[in-house]
Amino acid sequence: MPKFTVAELAKKYGIARTSIYDRMKNGSISYEIDAKNRKVIDLSEMQRVYGTPDSKAYSQPVSTQTDNTTVELYKQLIEELRHDKSVAEERERRMYKEIEQLKDKIDNLTLALGYTPKDSQPDSQPDSQNEQTRTTTNLQEIVHIEQAHPIESKPIQQTSRIQPEPRKRSLFGRVLHAVLSDE
Repeated sequence: MPKFTVAELAKKYGIARTSIYDRMKNGSISYEIDAKNRKVIDLSEMQRVYGTPDSKAYSQPVSTQTDNTTVELYKQLIEELRHDKSVAEERERRMYKEIEQLKDKIDNLTLALGYTPKDSQPDSQPDSQNEQTRTTTNLQEIVHIEQAHPIESKPIQQTSRIQPEPRKRSLFGRVLHAVLSDE
């Protein structure tokens, strides 16, 4: 009888190659190694284990049936993608709204700290920088003159210069340093 490779028999019988390899491994199917160093199985051995291959059972389905199934799968995928898109758009809207709220909070905090933007709309001009200036009127209202304490004028003390730690040396380096130095 003719001998076939595992891939050919798997296709012919409509079974997975791994199941054939498993049976070869546990010894229920015997095989040989051909001249090309491939595992080949005698057709009679496959018929003993799996029976005769039924050509009708493993034949290709009618193309119209396959086309209808494929079309239905594509329709389902399209619906899922539309749903995912709408969810992403909603998430994007929420994020933009949250960004706007955070910008408003930042503006309120900068105003509370006494900073105002130089330009009313700095982003409308190309290459403009968002510089901020301190408003003195708001600070004068917040800090009263009697609350301010004068700064004492003390002389600045001279600090001694700290010597850096000597570089660590290996044993050989210390010996050489001891021999060559004048200390």
